[in-house]
Amino acid sequence: MSTTNNNYCVILCGGIGSRLWPLSRKDMPKQFCNITGIGQSALQITYKRFARFLPEDHIYLSTYKEYVPIVSRQLPQVNSDHILAEPVQLGTAPALALATVLINAVNPKANIISSPCDQLIVGEDKFKKQILDGLDFVSKISAFLVLGVKPDHPDTSYGYIQAGSETIGSMAKVKSFTEKPDLDFARLFIESGEFYWNTSLFFYNASTMMAALRESYPAIMPLAQLAGQRVPRAELYQQIAEQYPRNRYQAVDMFVLEHQSNVYVQPVTFGWADIGTWETLYNARQKDNRGNVVMNGRAELYDSSNNILSMSNDKIIFTQDLNGYLVVESGNILLIAPKDNPDKLRRIMTDAIMKYGSE
Repeated sequence: MSTTNNNYCVILCGGIGSRLWPLSRKDMPKQFCNITGIGQSALQITYKRFARFLPEDHIYLSTYKEYVPIVSRQLPQVNSDHILAEPVQLGTAPALALATVLINAVNPKANIISSPCDQLIVGEDKFKKQILDGLDFVSKISAFLVLGVKPDHPDTSYGYIQAGSETIGSMAKVKSFTEKPDLDFARLFIESGEFYWNTSLFFYNASTMMAALRESYPAIMPLAQLAGQRVPRAELYQQIAEQYPRNRYQAVDMFVLEHQSNVYVQPVTFGWADIGTWETLYNARQKDNRGNVVMNGRAELYDSSNNILSMSNDKIIFTQDLNGYLVVESGNILLIAPKDNPDKLRRIMTDAIMKYGSE
């Protein structure tokens, strides 16, 4: 097994979280919100999940510079050196690249798991075992590994990973990746039995990622050299502010699954659900006997079903004959819209930003 001293985690918590608007807003994105209903933010839950079996000084948080105070407030036990600030938001691939070069400077033998915040995990013991198994795999094999979920219905909000015939143990080499296919393709993928939903839980050894970055992210390499020289943190971050914006916007899913040839997928052994959209959050939350989810506040629902409601805690909402709606109060916004039409929600959000800006 890979030594625990070489096992690291990067938690990606720098996104805007626009798919959960208006609960998730630019000044307080979803990763810092209590979206699971247990009184902790998604970031706090994710951090504690990994801290149960990884050394806390091996857990790094990658976030946008404006969110650093929120991260520090929610996780006061984390050393400031482990909160990595992106000067601009360029997506998860550059963020993970920056985190990797900084970890590589500390430990070139690091085996790294990168994780988003917006996931519901059931079965902590199985999760621990599979994460450690994945870290062990990438410590021995110069490859990327991603965990995949066997789909049970044609969902167009997920990426689909096709497993090939080449295997190493229970890991199958990735044959193809399709990000958010239309419904017909999703049905075909499920019928084939060869596809998995992408969990965005990625494993790799630092040397494997560094080799990929030299080819795909040359603008990050000067930072790797500086980090290796152990320059003062203030000087390093000055260079990050200058060099980092030269990278292109990209999601880590695309960087790994579409542009790397040495990628393997392994089915998850624990319960997993994405909670990054209103639809997936609704599916993951506990419901009343008529399929309603009340996230916050109090509700009196009359002849109402299949709704998701989130109000401030001092509010009581009353509904009559309301079916299939999203009712969300967040700051100065009250949104009432059908919950199963993400395209319409996206248009409302876009219009709101254009008309009212940061307000």
